[in-house]
Amino acid sequence: MSTRTNVRPRRAAIRARDAWSRGMTLIELMIVVVIVAILAAVAGPIYARHRYKALAIEASEVLAQVVNAQEAYRAEFNMYSDASNDPGLAAPLTNGASGAPGAWWPTLGAPAAAATGQVDFYVGLPAAWNQLGVRPRQMVRYSYQTIAGNPGVTPAVGASGNLGYSTLPTAQQGQWFYAAASGDLDRDGIYSRFEVSSLSRELTVVGVDTE
Repeated sequence: MSTRTNVRPRRAAIRARDAWSRGMTLIELMIVVVIVAILAAVAGPIYARHRYKALAIEASEVLAQVVNAQEAYRAEFNMYSDASNDPGLAAPLTNGASGAPGAWWPTLGAPAAAATGQVDFYVGLPAAWNQLGVRPRQMVRYSYQTIAGNPGVTPAVGASGNLGYSTLPTAQQGQWFYAAASGDLDRDGIYSRFEVSSLSRELTVVGVDTE
């Protein structure tokens, strides 16, 4: 009697083992593939955003260096550095008289055009930038700009920047400087921009490159 009652459980166990050994059915495999695809679609953009945000730390670090360097420059020379209007950058020398935006260093778009997405900050470094004393890491993903102006001169920061003001002040009561970082980390033609100034010490972000 006991032998007969044990036959069915053993047979059921054998059938389950055989089914497992045959592996997944086509439907089960398709379900797994769909689940993996959904997870990849969700995780991919999230990973990309975190990666670009991590790389964007460079911009805030270098701009912090620019702020400190500009204050040290003013303490020594009684004026801020108009480094981006240095003749070596093919921009007009204004000596703070016009507030002109000046040129970018490295050239705007050069990092995005490089195979690695980075360029050497120090190759061909203009004298004005060297004198200012900003020393970022050798390879950079952003281009930088810093200009300075005399009292009463309005900073011409370009169409995309406003230093956080709804309208720019028309007459400054003292000397000022302005600095910006701009880059296209994912090379889609959309440039992020970070701005800081002696007029507004908070870092202003215009279009973070996390797309």
